[in-house]
Amino acid sequence: MDLTAQLAGVVAPIFICVGLGILWARLGAPFDSGLITSLIYNVAAPCLILATFDKVDVTAAALGEVALAATACLVAFGLLATLVLKAARLDLPSYLPALIFPLTGSMGLPVCFFAFGDEGLAFAIVYFTISAVGTFSVGVAVAAGSLSFATVLRSPVIYAVLIAIALKLVEVPLPEWIFNTTDLLGGLVIPMQLVALGVSLLDLRPGAFLRSLVLGVFRLAMGLAVGLCVADLFGLEGTLRAVVVIQSAMPVAVSSYLFAQRFNRKPAEVAGMVVTSTAISFATLPFLLWFLLST
Repeated sequence: MDLTAQLAGVVAPIFICVGLGILWARLGAPFDSGLITSLIYNVAAPCLILATFDKVDVTAAALGEVALAATACLVAFGLLATLVLKAARLDLPSYLPALIFPLTGSMGLPVCFFAFGDEGLAFAIVYFTISAVGTFSVGVAVAAGSLSFATVLRSPVIYAVLIAIALKLVEVPLPEWIFNTTDLLGGLVIPMQLVALGVSLLDLRPGAFLRSLVLGVFRLAMGLAVGLCVADLFGLEGTLRAVVVIQSAMPVAVSSYLFAQRFNRKPAEVAGMVVTSTAISFATLPFLLWFLLST
């Protein structure tokens, strides 16, 4: 009974916020996705990182383990996805970014936060940061055919992580007024990302449904399998293990659709991967959490 209540406490807020976004879009209410995304990634997300790292008690070694595990997962995703796409004779620039990079931000962060509190959120942020760097470097390079480090260096999230880790290493807390400000602004991230996710999902128009479904299911299955293998390989336990598995098993990131649309890489099919993998993930998430919370 306690586990059921815990699962409901994790899943219900996520479903409600995403549902609110879907309802908002269905009603035709105005929603400036560009403004919301810019506000989240340039202001709220860096604030969330600073505030979260300041109030949680996690060691630098644990954070380093998450970073290494996340990197190992993403490399494994890239290798496995490349092999599968080549075997199926599918276009790498169109599908590879969607299979490598999971939805670690708007879905992964709230799941880890509601399931494991501030400690889980801190670990999830590290995984998210590694994934975000890869998304806006390797992901863009694969979709566009060229690599630009300027995009990576312009990301405030990276600098926020570096500052937060540096303060953690020297054991210097944020001044109270800075902590209160960053904590307040950081509180925008999770609900707004979930609402934006709901709006984005309703706006997508998937095509070539069967292939999108198969690739979406492959992303989820590969993510879970790789996450479990990497967690065992690195000897991760408890919250650390659960966060790596959860973040790895997230569906296709919405950013993959944006890249596909921008560079004309089969956007309809990538949109279908986002929609199908997210819908399936919503159905399987309670079982994944039950498994992780009970082991």
